[in-house]
Amino acid sequence: MARYDIFEKTCPLRFPLSVIGSKWGSLILLALESGDLRFSELCRAIGGISERMASQNLKYLEKYGLVRRHVIGNTAPPQVRYSLTPLGHDFVVPLTRMVNLADANATQMLWSDRQ
Repeated sequence: MARYDIFEKTCPLRFPLSVIGSKWGSLILLALESGDLRFSELCRAIGGISERMASQNLKYLEKYGLVRRHVIGNTAPPQVRYSLTPLGHDFVVPLTRMVNLADANATQMLWSDRQ
């Protein structure tokens, strides 16, 4: 049984869910599914994302325990890699299912958009 009611205005899960369900948040999670990425690699992997939006969403995803930030060495600027946490992997499962469902129904969905 759910402990929180996401339909309540004051539900504390609303913001984390909005980040995960956002365009950039979900794409970051999906991009990291294949393994660790440096910040620049992540930005290149996700067409259209600005460095600002990538940085902002990564901070939120890290705050909510979905993404881990690894600082490598003592260089300036530091080398940083991002990866999914076990919880992040759990969230990727339904996201991947949604992407596959959308892909399987793309013709119908795109055709419906034109009516």
